[in-house]
This record gives sequence, structure tokens and C-alpha cells, in this order.
Amino acid sequence: MRSRVSINTVVPLAVALTVFGIGGIAVWLIAAAQLHTVLSDQKNYVVQKINQEFSHRDELLQVFADRAKQGCSDTLQQEMRRALFNHEAIRDIAILDDDTNEIRCTALLGVLERPARLRPEARMPTPREGRFVWLDPKGLNYPGSTSVVLFREGPLAIVSYPTWPDGLPDHRDWEITATAPDRGAKVTVLGQPGISADYQWSRWNPFVSLLHLRTCELENGIICLYMKAGLGELVTSEWPLLVTGNLVNGALAVLFFLQLRTHLQHRNSVGGRIRRAIRSGGAQIRCVYQPIIDLRSDRVSGCEVLARYEDEYGPLSPSQFIPEIERQQLTWAFTEIVLSRAIEDLGPILDRHPELNVSVNFFPGDLDDSHVERLSTNQSLRRAARSKFRLCFEILETGILSADHMLKVQSFLDRCGFLIAIDDFGTGYSNISQVRDSRVDLIKIDRSFVQELDRKLPAMRASLVGPMVEIARSIDVDVVAEGIETESQLSQIKDLKVRFGQGFLLSRPLEIDAFRTFVQTDRNNAPRTVVSLKRV
Repeated sequence: MRSRVSINTVVPLAVALTVFGIGGIAVWLIAAAQLHTVLSDQKNYVVQKINQEFSHRDELLQVFADRAKQGCSDTLQQEMRRALFNHEAIRDIAILDDDTNEIRCTALLGVLERPARLRPEARMPTPREGRFVWLDPKGLNYPGSTSVVLFREGPLAIVSYPTWPDGLPDHRDWEITATAPDRGAKVTVLGQPGISADYQWSRWNPFVSLLHLRTCELENGIICLYMKAGLGELVTSEWPLLVTGNLVNGALAVLFFLQLRTHLQHRNSVGGRIRRAIRSGGAQIRCVYQPIIDLRSDRVSGCEVLARYEDEYGPLSPSQFIPEIERQQLTWAFTEIVLSRAIEDLGPILDRHPELNVSVNFFPGDLDDSHVERLSTNQSLRRAARSKFRLCFEILETGILSADHMLKVQSFLDRCGFLIAIDDFGTGYSNISQVRDSRVDLIKIDRSFVQELDRKLPAMRASLVGPMVEIARSIDVDVVAEGIETESQLSQIKDLKVRFGQGFLLSRPLEIDAFRTFVQTDRNNAPRTVVSLKRV
């Protein structure tokens, strides 16, 4: 029972936690996807602005490329200054000495007193042949300047600085990298170094991958943009979804827990286990066999078939599963399973000892008018009739029906050669005439009477054993004393001339292999160990 309670609680709890975990992941992913949409919109904005900047750069390089070869004339510088007003992201236009790689003048700074030399080792090639890039070149001191990028093509250079970061929120983490086509080296152009490394790590972590974004659709893949959203931003921006989603998720998990626990409690209850076992063919039901001994010759007369139940949750005692079988009205299906199992087990023994008496307990309700027809059509009973062994129907004394109805049952049993025994005799309210008119073949005295025979103090039940034996003798019915457990009880039963006995002293219920050995064991050097109970 403890293991069943544990399973009924642990399994639903595990499922509920799994549901909650999966739901939590789903809520997280939905919230991250929404934030990823925000990142995508911001990425599109940045890409658009950068492409616009590059378009302006290329336009200026084309317009002033030829005139830059003429040197730093005042007219050219004025025209370059006017061009800056039409291109917001372009910071300056510079003219270089092509031979010395030095900047001679710019649109904003004019002619430089001291030319700014671009170091060849600091340049990065671009996809376009003859165009190179410098990051924050030395010698160009712009007031209030932060980071600038210089694009050079021939004697002309375009100096730009990003204006698009102003359109991003202050908390946004981003990085722009450039990869040299000739060396494959990647450097940070703008933004926070390390964002690109975080992106590479996030690709292996599905829980944060949606919080990172990369696009390399700038300059033919040479320039890449990386953006990142932190966990704090996810919680801050998507808290309504996270709170609502997890509340719904928790409610679903609790509902799963309650529903599954109720289902398992019902499924793993005694009733559920019995119902499932019988409907699936009764593989969990097995039979054991308690010998019935002829007390005059000490030979085996027969056995009582007793059902045992055990499944993956453990065994159940008859006091647990028999009432459930009756409550669920599965008695006939259960009896059919027991009969079939007993005939299969006892087949080899019955071939050698066809007169062995096999007693099977029948539920009283299975002998009413609606079930009498089943007796004649039951395959197990028909097989038993053909096998010529003596099947004995044990019916509780409280289950004895009217004499007219018992005659219907008896008529069928006579044709098959079967017997009827009253089980637990003395515990019911039948009278002598009712027992006589029912034409029973055997009376089994209940164990509660037999076990009081060896008490030192007088016991009322013990005093009734003798009269019950006399009642049986008066109507020519044999008697079996059940529950013999001591030598004293056995001695007194023999003194009362009771012919048959059953109990732990004579033998406990045996598995089929042990019972086969028990039947074949020779007693008193007798040539035959089985004594048949004859119908009177």
C-alpha cells in the first residue's frame, strides 16, 4: 500500500513538474521571441542607416575622385564643404598625397600644417580593389569626436562617423566588426567588444539564443552587426507575458497533477487493479491447491482450488480482492479464469488420477436463473466434464437458494458428474430440510468451529461440531472438517468419525508443482494415493 501511495503521488508530481517545466520553457521562448522581434526591428534600422551612409560615401568618392588629383585648391575645398551638408553621416572629405600616403587637406580642417600620415600596417582592405579602411586614424583632431572611419580610394578619403546609434535605446548592447578579406582577421569597428563572442556562445544555448542577433549583410559580408538583449531587459520588457504565462502554466500543472493522481488512485486501487486484471485475461491470478485428506486412510481425496493475486504493485489477500470482485459484479469472469487455470494446472495429475476431487468456490449469485445457462455453455466446465475428474462446486451456506432452483443446478451437475458442497457450514441459517432438499454431496464445517475444539475452557462453537456431524450423517452427506491445525483438533475430529479433513496440519496450500509431488507421494505403502469421494 505504501508503494502504491508513493506511485500515486510521485508520478503525478513528476508529470506536473514536467508540464510546468515545459510550459515555463514555452513562456520563456515566446517572451524571448517577442524581444527578438524588437532586436530585428532595431537591426533593420541600423542596416538601413549604414547602407545609406555607404551610399553617400560611394557617391562622394565618385563625384570628387578625378578632381582630387588636382590637389587642395580653395575651390575644391569649398565644394567639398557644401557636399557635407547634404550627407549627414559624412564627417569630412580629405585629399591625400598618393605617393606619401599623407592627408594634405580636408573639407573641415583645410590645409593641414602638419600632414596626417596613414600607417600602411593599420589599413584594412575592402571587397573593392584599391579601397582601404582605417579606424580612428591619427593626426585628424576633430572637436568632440568619438570614433571615425576613413575610407580611402586613390587620392581621396571619406571620413564618417555613425549617426544611427542615436536611434537605439541607451541600454542596447551592440558591436560592429569588420573582417579583412586578405587575412581573415576580425576587428571591432564600433560598439562594445565581446558582443560577437557572446553571440557565438549563445548559438549552443537555446535559452538565450533568441536574445542575440547577427547580420553580415553589409559590404558583402565583410562588416557584421551584433546585437544583444540582457536577461534583465527580457524580464523588464516582457513581465506581463512572463507573469501571466507562468500563472496559467502553474494552473495547468496543478490540474495535470490532480487529474493524473485521481486517475492513478482509481487505476491502482484494489478495485482498479482487479478490474484491469480480469478484463485482460487474469494473468495476475494464479491458483494454489490445498489437499483434502481421507482421515481414515491418510490418502489424498482431492484439493480445494484457492485463488491468489499479485501484480506489479504487489500481492493482494483474498480478503482484499474477493469483496471487490463481488462489488464490481465480476464473479463469473473471475470463476471462469480460476476454472481454466485449475484445469490447465491439474491436467497432468488428472490423467493419472481421474477420480481426484477438485473443489472450486462458486459465488452464490452465479447460480441464479440468469447464470444457469452459462453452466452448460462454459468451456472450462465442458472440458472438466470430458476429463472425467470430479469437480465439486463449493457454495456458501448463506448462498443456498430455493430447493426448486437448486434442482435446476443439480440437474446440470448430475449430467456432468459434478458435486455440490456447502462451504463454511454452521455460519449460515439453513435448516436440516433445506440442506437435505438441496441434495448436496458434502458439508464443510467452518474452521471457526474446528479451531475451538482444543480450547481448555468450554466453547459454544466447539460443542456444535458433534451435532453438525450428526446432521450430515442423518441425511447421508459426507463431512470435511476445515482448519485443522493441531494434533488435538485432528484427534477429536477423528473421534467424531469425520471422514475428510483439511488444514495446515495436514498441508498448507501448495503451488502446482508441490501439489503434484504431494499427490504422488506414497502413503502407508498404499498402491494408490487418491481416494475418491463418491456421490451418495
